[in-house]
Parts: sequence; C-alpha cells; structure tokens
Amino acid sequence: MRPAALRVLQAAAGITVVVAAIVWLSGGFGQRVPPGVAEVDEITRPADAQEAVVELSVGPLAEWASGALASAQQTVVASRILARIEDLRVRAGDRVIAGDVLVVLESEDLKARMTQAHDALQAARARLDLAQSEKTRYEQLYQKGVATRQRLDQTLADLREAQANVNRLEQSLSEAQTELSYTEIRAPVSGLVIDRLAEPGEIASAGRPLLRLYDPSALRVEVPVRESLAVRLRIGDALSVEVPSLSEKFEGRIEEIVPFAEPGARTLLVKVGLPQDPRLYAGLFARVAIPVGTRARLLVPEAAIEEVGQLNFVTVIDDAKRLERRLVTLGEYRESGRIEVLSGLAQGERVIYSPAARN
Repeated sequence: MRPAALRVLQAAAGITVVVAAIVWLSGGFGQRVPPGVAEVDEITRPADAQEAVVELSVGPLAEWASGALASAQQTVVASRILARIEDLRVRAGDRVIAGDVLVVLESEDLKARMTQAHDALQAARARLDLAQSEKTRYEQLYQKGVATRQRLDQTLADLREAQANVNRLEQSLSEAQTELSYTEIRAPVSGLVIDRLAEPGEIASAGRPLLRLYDPSALRVEVPVRESLAVRLRIGDALSVEVPSLSEKFEGRIEEIVPFAEPGARTLLVKVGLPQDPRLYAGLFARVAIPVGTRARLLVPEAAIEEVGQLNFVTVIDDAKRLERRLVTLGEYRESGRIEVLSGLAQGERVIYSPAARN
C-alpha cells in the first residue's frame, strides 16, 4: 500500500474514534428514558410543622467598609538619657498600671554626680552663712565708724556671690536628681504592652523606643469610607461593627472623621469607638456597616432553610395544602430570626418548617 493511502486510512480511523467517544459521552449507547415526569419521594409534613408567610420588609441598606482596630491612646516608652539597660520588667502581653516601673537603667555614675553636687552645695551654703555673718558684722562696724564704706561694699559683693553660687549648685543638684530619676522608666498610662524593642545589656539612647503599649479600654475601628458616603456621616452616629475573628457584632459610635480625602482612593478615614470587651485587641480585622439607604427584602424564618451541601431549600405549601421543595438563594441580611431570600420565593407565599429539626 502506498504511503499516501496509508495516511488517509489512519486519519479516517482517528475521526471514527473521536465520533464514537462523543456519542458515548452524550449517552448514545445507554438506555433511553422516555420524556415525562419522574417519580420522586413524597414530601411529608412534620408533625410539629409551623407555617410562615414570606414577607416584604423595607430595611436599611449598608455598604461594608473594612478596617482594623486601633487604640485612641497609644504610647511609645523611650529613654531620655544614654545608659545601659539593667532590667526590663515587662514583656508583650503584660498589663501595666500608670506609675509601674518598666525599665531600669544603669545609675552608678548619676548617683556619684548627685553626691558630688550635694557636697558642693553644702560647702556653698557654709560659705553663704559666713558671708552673711561678715556682712552683718561690717554693717555694725561701719555704723560705729570703724570700717570703711569700701570694706562694707566688698562684704556685700561677697554675699551676693555666695548666694549666686548656692543657687547654681542647687540647680545642679536638681538636674542630677532629675537625671537619676530617668534611670527608672515608669508607665505613663495604664495599658497593655504590645512590643518589647530592647533587652537588658543593650545601650538605651535618648529617644530610642524601648516599649510600645496601648490602652485597651479606648479601642476603635479606623476605616476608609468612600467620600460620597462619608460626607453623610456625623459625629455620634451609631454604626454596626463586625469582628469576623470573633463572629461577633458590636454597636459603635463615630468619634472622629478625619477632614482629608485620600487623593487616590477618594476616601475619608472614619474612627468608630467600640464598647469595652476583653476579647478585643488592637490590630484585629473589622468591618463597619455604612448606611447607604433602604431596600425592600423578602424575609423568611431562618428555621425554614434546609441546607443540602452548598444548596438551600425551603418547603412551600399552597392553598391546596400541597408541599413543594424549592431551591432558594439567600442574602446576608438578617432580622429578628429571619433571613433575606434573593430568589426562589415570592411575597405572600407560605413555607413550613420544623423548629425541632432546625435545632
């Protein structure tokens, strides 16, 4: 057989195999079922079944804005002097009270300086007492005509110099005492430590952050809101706040609206205060419901929804008491134990459900 003819036969055989596969996949080799209504299991009405009417409810419509929890009072604890860290008494997660000692710095040099300043002040005060006595004595001698005016003026000058020296050394001692107090860094506010940025033995320089803490009683959600919605909001407005990690919703109130729109995103930063709750921490993801108007919704009891895999069904009952199982699409809106139905039902239809089976 010639090569050309062989290639033609091979191509024809390939086409035949492909056609046979398509016919098999489409059910061409299977048993055919005549058209008609297939029999299904009869739907039985539960003994404790309750009926509910599909109602049309006009409720608020919201747009969810995503943000994070943050504290209205965040504090960075830093050193004011250059010194070695002797002790760091807290770690991330520790709660502190205002005034608690958090960091202890090396203080031997500062203690020595304070002692020197104190001794110098004592000596200066002794010289001041002597100058005061000399001034009193020469005033008496001048009045008696024994001492000259020049000598009296000299004693007055010595007195003023001694007083100035005492004042200077008192200031030096006060500065030494203040610097020594900086070796104990105390908590400026009560709160929760969230970051430890140094360890004992390291050198703390002036202004270097050592700890970060925040007040957990002043948490709020900071969310960027579309400027077209943000301009309608007012300080004090109540908003619904959802924290997905806790599967919990809270009612918050707007504390601040930053009067600046981000040029690229066209959003304004809105800060919503939250009630105190020990489960809330700064940094948690949160969503805030921003009102955008109202919308009509079809609502049915949540107990009427039957979940089968990823599908949702309800059992509908008509005027003739016939039952029909119907596929529905649900929304996210919930109200008083009822849930929104986007498709599959009409207003006024009735559904039945068994509270015991739902629980």
